[in-house]
Amino acid sequence: PGFDTVVEPRIAASASRGKHSILRFYMDYPQPAGSYVSHTPQFLIDDYNLTMTPWSSVDLNTVGSSPDYSDENLKTALNNFVAALGSRYDGDSRVGFIQVGLLGFWGEWHTWTEDSATHSWIPDATKMELIDAFDAAFQTTQVQIRYPHWYAVGANQRQGFGLHDDSFAHSTIDEGVYGAPMSWFFWSQVQATAATDFWMSGAMGGEVRPELQATIFDDNYAAGTQYKQDFGMCADTTHATYMLNYHAFGTSYTGNALVSARAASDQMGYAFRITEVSVAEGSVGDTVDITATVIQDGIAPFYYDLSIGLACPEGFSVTVGGVDGIVSEGSTASFTFTAVPATSTCLSSLDFSLSSSYALAGAPVKFAQGVSGGTVVEVSLPLPPGSPPSTSPTPSPTTTPVATQAKYICSKNMPLPTTICVEGSLAGGDCANENENNGCQKGGKRCWWNPACSGGDNPPPITPSPTPSTGGCPVCAPTGQPCCGTCIDSGKPSRRGCSA
Repeated sequence: PGFDTVVEPRIAASASRGKHSILRFYMDYPQPAGSYVSHTPQFLIDDYNLTMTPWSSVDLNTVGSSPDYSDENLKTALNNFVAALGSRYDGDSRVGFIQVGLLGFWGEWHTWTEDSATHSWIPDATKMELIDAFDAAFQTTQVQIRYPHWYAVGANQRQGFGLHDDSFAHSTIDEGVYGAPMSWFFWSQVQATAATDFWMSGAMGGEVRPELQATIFDDNYAAGTQYKQDFGMCADTTHATYMLNYHAFGTSYTGNALVSARAASDQMGYAFRITEVSVAEGSVGDTVDITATVIQDGIAPFYYDLSIGLACPEGFSVTVGGVDGIVSEGSTASFTFTAVPATSTCLSSLDFSLSSSYALAGAPVKFAQGVSGGTVVEVSLPLPPGSPPSTSPTPSPTTTPVATQAKYICSKNMPLPTTICVEGSLAGGDCANENENNGCQKGGKRCWWNPACSGGDNPPPITPSPTPSTGGCPVCAPTGQPCCGTCIDSGKPSRRGCSA
């Protein structure tokens, strides 16, 4: 009944906004004296004599009451709860991640106070038993634990097990400014567990340290000083997919801080782009085969099923799976669509899109390029040599280059290209060099360019050059035009395009 009355309404409300839920359950949630309420199941205390230990902390300015984590009846109850939770929600597309929780203060797997006697309250055997329980209960939905435990990550990496750092950018990385190695910092523990590749199979998440949330994206934020770490550096190091930040959706940010916060959000997770599209004669008559090469430019992969689809105006559409298999940043894979109608009507207006069974209504998986905010990448291709003409006579094809203009954003963290187009300024003399600080004033910001934003006046139509007699031509991603030479995809606008 608790799932129906407590959990389900919250998950449903989140999904109705196009947002995934992240679940964590706890028993001991520290609160100021006078407002503490224990969340340990009362029946264990009343019927099974579970021992509770009250505690208080001057450093935390809170009190609490911890159960005996070695109690066999408690462990049985936790195992039963996890099994029921998995039976109800494993594979539920509304739930993005399950944090193991349950143990320690806030369900964060620690009982740290200024009294060292509290530090060992959670036996390692209890942690291991809970890891086994979640591993058995969740075969599809990603699971996260607060600290790297050798039984779940590292040499014993379990598929779908990731981590969450709830003091993100406070004690995440050791930048060497503390006078001594900080072995208790999050990433130091990941390194000590030999688990630095955990993100390849389990997602990294967490929460920006609450006391940093209001200022971390300010121009005068003292990044790199003690307990004020650079968000972008922390995200890159840990390969973060998401970070909770209640300030962003409560008080919110304005001005430059808002721009930097959005860029930081864009920096996390996946970023898929189509770098090349080629066409060749199909094995079936009157058809062609189209191959799209996709690069994963993000700092983390997509952790659920992901497919790429192709559609054209003649009603043709097909989907190919496996995009989620592109894991590491900079990795590519090619996907071939067969039996595509060999007509100029179809090939002149090809739409590529991404899809996942985990995408919620109104919140599609997007490319880091394209139209409609990255929902669709549009490509126009010529018929390959030897292909039959379309069945009805049509005029000689013409190609109208998409008019583009260069824009830029000053930000600490690299934004998505679509963010630059929507929120950026027209490129001018202020930001003369990409990825450098010229014209961005102080605060560690740099110029980020996107030279292919739509806008400006369309040039007159031009007749395309004759297609070479051997093979089809790939499409140059920056321009969207066929390119039979070398497609240059770097640098400023003047350097982008095709060269012979």
